[in-house]
Amino acid sequence: NHTLLAVLAHPDDESFGMGGTLAHYARNGTKVFLITATRGEAGTVDPKMLVGFDSVADLRESELRCAAESLGLSGVYFLDCRDSGMPGSVDNQNPAALINQPLESVAGKLANLIRQIKPQVVITHDPIGGYKHPDHIQTHKITLRAFHLAGDASFKSDLEPFQPAKL
Repeated sequence: NHTLLAVLAHPDDESFGMGGTLAHYARNGTKVFLITATRGEAGTVDPKMLVGFDSVADLRESELRCAAESLGLSGVYFLDCRDSGMPGSVDNQNPAALINQPLESVAGKLANLIRQIKPQVVITHDPIGGYKHPDHIQTHKITLRAFHLAGDASFKSDLEPFQPAKL
């Protein structure tokens, strides 16, 4: 049985661009998992859309879980970093923002999830984040590092090393 892992920055990234690819593989028997770095806290929504939700992050997580079900994903995980917002925004300055987190720390958390999920293939944002979004770029860097850490026996973890075949 094959396993595919998508590592993306925000809720909605799974639907923009690669949603069809994720759905295609899921429908053809591949176990498809998604790891999202943030909950999209810096997004803006019409206040009417927030009825029944405590925050933008709660709304976006709910939307992501709905999308994941529609796409046929096998599971969704979060790296629990904060959305950094668009380049130059006030959200870039938040200490909890993804772009302000130590790369090795977040990559280590992701490497453990890779060891747990054991995907043959890992997909993520391109090096420029599609449209130079800081979180997309950082997610690319984190995923690249975690891809190699997951198979490195010197990386300390409770889980055995596992090296996916492709990134």
